[in-house]
Amino acid sequence: MSDTTRSIESVVKKFLLKNPDFLEQEPELLRDLELNHSAGPAVSLIEKQVQYLRSQNEGLETRMNQLIQVASDNEKLMSRLHKLTLELMAIRDLPAFFDRLSEALLSEFNADIINITLFDIKVEAKPKTPIFQTRRDDPDMQQFQDQLEKDVSVCGRLNSNKRDYLFGSRGQWVQSTALVPLGDDGMLAVGSSDPARFYPGMGTLFLDLLACVVTSRLTLEEPEEHRRSA
Repeated sequence: MSDTTRSIESVVKKFLLKNPDFLEQEPELLRDLELNHSAGPAVSLIEKQVQYLRSQNEGLETRMNQLIQVASDNEKLMSRLHKLTLELMAIRDLPAFFDRLSEALLSEFNADIINITLFDIKVEAKPKTPIFQTRRDDPDMQQFQDQLEKDVSVCGRLNSNKRDYLFGSRGQWVQSTALVPLGDDGMLAVGSSDPARFYPGMGTLFLDLLACVVTSRLTLEEPEEHRRSA
């Protein structure tokens, strides 16, 4: 295609965009214009426009159905979060609180493994509850500094150092992870063998609200036993 042809096509395109009713003013052109159809026979420009509009409408309908489904899923999710929050806040015993939290994280997110790391807070939970105590300034925790400073949940893949620190020998099977900061109290990590389970950009409202539940629960403990001085 020559530069002259491209120039003419550009002029025609701009003209038609600025004058969308041009073909209505020149109806005889519609009689002669034809477009090749992927199915074989040629179709008129009007038929092609109808097909295009129908395709757009189907796309909008599909998108609308997707939004309705997302809204429905979010409503169910928030209902479960509300129920779980009431259940957790009713648990007076802190170890039992984290036992139940551990179970909820695995079931609600269909996860394979979790890690609950608390800073300078000792909790004697059940052996099956993966809760660990460390210092906020522990050198090993520095690799999570960026995530902790964001103060919002972050999802995606972890490098091998972070993964192995959090999940030990089982870390090799973890393909995606959600990291949930707990302010000055610690961090939750939820891992999955499914690489698409926790992905960058996914909604984390449920996780962020659950983090608020955990930090609120920790503030109920006696300062001298479970909280660091300000």
